[in-house]
Amino acid sequence: MISHLRGKLLARTRDGVVVDVGGVGYDVLLPGAVAAQLAAVPLGGELALVVSCHLIATPSRVTPLLVGFVNEVEKEFFEHFITVSGIGPRAAARALTLPFARVAEAILDEDVGGLTVLPGVGRKRAEEIIHQLKGKVAAAAFCRGPAAPAAPEAEARAEAEAVLAQLGYTQSEVRAMFEGLGDRLPACRSAEEVLALIYETRRPAP
Repeated sequence: MISHLRGKLLARTRDGVVVDVGGVGYDVLLPGAVAAQLAAVPLGGELALVVSCHLIATPSRVTPLLVGFVNEVEKEFFEHFITVSGIGPRAAARALTLPFARVAEAILDEDVGGLTVLPGVGRKRAEEIIHQLKGKVAAAAFCRGPAAPAAPEAEARAEAEAVLAQLGYTQSEVRAMFEGLGDRLPACRSAEEVLALIYETRRPAP
């Protein structure tokens, strides 16, 4: 299966891009939030994508579908998002027009209204997304796979800041998140612990 593509931007399509890799053109579907990040790449410019591969079955054939992302964090969030009942890869790509971090926050905060602004997501579907993903959103949005080895506080913070930046948070937003941790940060020995603490701090009071 294809996990990464690096090549020239050959063309933009209605819902994605065509990437020329060694003379082979790969048609890649892009969620709206990803397409917005890549809008400045000119035709003929180099493009590197993390790819999620899917097989779409119809009565007459099975078609491969490549969905592209800027980084592994986005891919992991997308693959959690499509576990929601009734949301396939194409529907998820159409829905994810906002930065993934914003969608993750809406799920965490159980903000139904914040999710219904996504194309194709009504109130009932938003409630289902929250129900199925609210326990997974921290790992999906803020963690990069298995827990990392213990790291000093400064290194853990730096790694956590890098993940937050990948998710689209500004420097001022990240700074505010860390200020909200108070004196609890020194106890964190890995990026995963820092991100989990940030999420816990930002959760709305019951």
